[in-house]
Amino acid sequence: MINVLLPTLAEPQHFSTWERLLFAALAAASLFGFWRRFGPILGKILQSKKDPDFHLFPIGKRVRDFVWEVMCQAKVIRERPLAGVAHALVFWAFCAFALVTLNHCATTFGLGFLDPAGRVGGLYFDFAALFAAACAVGIFGLFVR
Repeated sequence: MINVLLPTLAEPQHFSTWERLLFAALAAASLFGFWRRFGPILGKILQSKKDPDFHLFPIGKRVRDFVWEVMCQAKVIRERPLAGVAHALVFWAFCAFALVTLNHCATTFGLGFLDPAGRVGGLYFDFAALFAAACAVGIFGLFVR
């Protein structure tokens, strides 16, 4: 399906040296900007007083809670059903497109791992396209709200 919608993606992309350098410089600037903001926050967290009541185990419950509340967005949907579903659609699209974005970045350096013309890559790009449509529905729902 994606090859019909975007036939140019099936062709290998080649980037010149200056395009690769520009991309690397912009990515480095972005990482620097992120770390400049996040580094002090992480430092404060690491310097904070340890919580004596904190226990990592049982890890199974923590993983279950993470999957249910974060990945499935159950808490958001439960607290505000309509807005929660719209928010979940946008979140799930973000998750689906994370892999697509990483693939696009890797393709710049000839290291792409999802081939849109291949079986797995084609299926994943189709999967991401469905989430793009779902994201549009979610954003519209949040706009209307």
